[in-house]
Amino acid sequence: MQDSECINFLQYALPQLHLRWSGFRKVRSQVCKRIRRRLRELGLSDVFAYQSYLATHPAEWSVLDAYCRITISRFYRDRRVFDRLRQKVLPELAQLAISRGDSKLRCWSAGCASGEEVYTLKIIWNLYLLPQFPDLPLEIIATDADAHLLQRAKIGCYASGSLKELPPELLTMAFSQRNQQYCV
Repeated sequence: MQDSECINFLQYALPQLHLRWSGFRKVRSQVCKRIRRRLRELGLSDVFAYQSYLATHPAEWSVLDAYCRITISRFYRDRRVFDRLRQKVLPELAQLAISRGDSKLRCWSAGCASGEEVYTLKIIWNLYLLPQFPDLPLEIIATDADAHLLQRAKIGCYASGSLKELPPELLTMAFSQRNQQYCV
């Protein structure tokens, strides 16, 4: 399957899964690789045959949907974003919550995968911002469509590859090592 064929297929299929193409441009190679593997499993020659298969096997849409879920997740994955959250966004939100008389600062992480970004946010809050706002706990609701990933997030233990972008001081302050994994 050529890249252009996969792109055309994704542009056809994603809207039917209530997903948008714009979110897949950068990660399409991962999704296309999964689709290629599925074509081999089903003995289908190309995405056109897969499109026909989808039309006659409605349950296959849930398989395709699972293949389209991107699970790239690491602690402190986009340093600039987390630095901005720590230095500007969270303090401003905390001040706003206090001025409204809120008892906690709440946020929602939709599509949290296995929780690395959620835990990063909580670590940043606990280590840097909670001392400034000791009477304002941070409550994070983390959701994902994949129950397996949510279970992994609940366990809170990760391979070293998930921590490669985490500043070393946060690693020593927020994690313990167990059986070659780092646990929050």
